[in-house]
Amino acid sequence: MKTFARLLLTAAFAVPMVGCVAGQTLDIDYQPTTELVAPDGSTAVRVTVEDKRPFVVSGDKGPYYVGHYRAGFGNPWDVTTEGREPLADIIAADLVEELEALGFMTEGEGRRMAVTINDWNFDGYQNGHVWYDIAIVLTEADGTELYSGSIEDDVGVTGTLSGIKGGMERDMPQIYSAVILRMVRDNDALMAALKS
Repeated sequence: MKTFARLLLTAAFAVPMVGCVAGQTLDIDYQPTTELVAPDGSTAVRVTVEDKRPFVVSGDKGPYYVGHYRAGFGNPWDVTTEGREPLADIIAADLVEELEALGFMTEGEGRRMAVTINDWNFDGYQNGHVWYDIAIVLTEADGTELYSGSIEDDVGVTGTLSGIKGGMERDMPQIYSAVILRMVRDNDALMAALKS
């Protein structure tokens, strides 16, 4: 009887935690600043982004999955993008905005910037961390490679009084913006290739 009462008490505390984390979304977006650096008459740069995260390729997670919170017992609850928009589509749209803010054309025939999301995830309980691994290849229209590289990091996130959810909502916009910046504007080798 004591064991049953203990289970009921534990469940009573666990249920509110589940309600706090189930069905969560995170709004990620990047707002570029204009800084015209493209050479006059620059060729177009077409952007493609492919999500090759193993758990997305296998179908275990949807393309809109970005990480998970953990409830009272440490059980994970998936977090998705707003509107369940695929992460690859969000990154592609923001890269187009970034290139256009720098003065490059993003329509028509020309160079190709192929981006592969090898990893993007976060794990959050009271505190958490976000990690990513993204590959970038820039080629001429004929396939000649101009640049190949990758960016990766593992960033710690401190939770708020309400837990990791508040910390992620506070820090994710800055983390995501830093990713887009590292991919293009703050990537000296890629910028040199784009301007060549």
